[in-house]
Amino acid sequence: MAPPNWPQVIVEGGFVTTTPVQASPVLILDDAVNGKLNTGVLGGDVTWSDITAWTRSARITRPADRQQGPIYDFGIGTANVVLNNKDGRFDPANLSGPYAAAGVTELNPMVPLRIRAVWGGITYPLYWGFVDSWDDDGVNYAGNYAETTAACSDAQKVLAGNQVREDGATAGAGELTGARINRILDAVPWYTGTLYRVVGAGSSTVQAFGGQSSGTSDSAWNLLKLTADSEIGELYVNGAGAVVFRGRQQILTDTRSNTPQLVLGDSIGTAETAGTEQAFFQAPRARDDTTLANDIHAMRAGGSLQEVQDAASQAKYLFPRTFERTDLILQDDPTVINWAQWVLYIAKDGEDRFDTIILKPLRDPVNLWSQVLGREIGDRIQIWRRPPGVAAFSKDLFIRGIEHSFDVASGDWTTIWTMQDADKYGGFLTLDNPTLGRLNFNALAF
Repeated sequence: MAPPNWPQVIVEGGFVTTTPVQASPVLILDDAVNGKLNTGVLGGDVTWSDITAWTRSARITRPADRQQGPIYDFGIGTANVVLNNKDGRFDPANLSGPYAAAGVTELNPMVPLRIRAVWGGITYPLYWGFVDSWDDDGVNYAGNYAETTAACSDAQKVLAGNQVREDGATAGAGELTGARINRILDAVPWYTGTLYRVVGAGSSTVQAFGGQSSGTSDSAWNLLKLTADSEIGELYVNGAGAVVFRGRQQILTDTRSNTPQLVLGDSIGTAETAGTEQAFFQAPRARDDTTLANDIHAMRAGGSLQEVQDAASQAKYLFPRTFERTDLILQDDPTVINWAQWVLYIAKDGEDRFDTIILKPLRDPVNLWSQVLGREIGDRIQIWRRPPGVAAFSKDLFIRGIEHSFDVASGDWTTIWTMQDADKYGGFLTLDNPTLGRLNFNALAF
């Protein structure tokens, strides 16, 4: 039973499974590509078992680490679910328990696990991954109680652990980055269909699959990440377990990224142009040079080193600050120069930035639960601050990492968002936009 003013939390394990969707072609109902009759075989699905009643607490972490400028590294999403095991149901040695069949336990690594929450009649996916281990802390509390922790990782673990051979020096030459992402996922093979892939087209074309090192192999995740970095796009696994790729211009054109989806502030209820200020718990802030880069070195496989600099930034911050990337798979050097100029534009100035925002949705359940549960990586929000002795100011930010921690016994729920400053992304020339569509006022988008 959920604590008061909580959403309904649903935790499920896929103890009896078949492959959710086999390698293509697979018939997937309601899918525009894979939903055609007589063109694919039927795929299986996970058989879910509800384990909510035994869930004591959980921590979901979908981290993000920033390199410099707009380049982000989205880490493996993890979940640690603490389960009440007083009847031994989550002990792999219990061969007569509910998660054993024919004397064989189903409490194995790679069991699918998902966490969802229902609020206001809407179901929000928070996590979908695979169990790494069933951990027993080795304590029998008062002789009649025990706990097991299901430690989980999402699809990135699967893709990082799968080597893909880059055969064929001409395969995929000139294809868009989104097509390359799908090519790599097919080679794994990762599940097909829109439930497991959300792949944008991208804006840049890339070299042949294998490029200058055809016949070598690398992990699928490394190849995917190299493609995304060459695009300056986003690559992550969402709360529903799908591999998501967004091209760099989607952050400018998608409504969820170019328009604030939530306004937070320290004057709760104050009406701002983008919305009404809602409560946050804490928003640490720093003005630093962590993301500063004003001397960009970039090179594609088989190309020449390209360098772009900003003299004003180097003078302001006293010395050049170099960011180098020499493994890009872009097709030509002019595109590499554009890549470097984009990074320079975003990174040439230090930031007065919010690294994280901490939310306690129980402070305002009516307004905060839908935001805490529904926001995704890449969403744009706005925060208003009024520090002592300082005039009110606001900043637009992108969500880059998401963490949820909840404890059923104490009734506590904390959500932490890792943030990126969005100031520079409001300055690109955008056609048909009354503010961003003015010539000689806005930078050209790559």
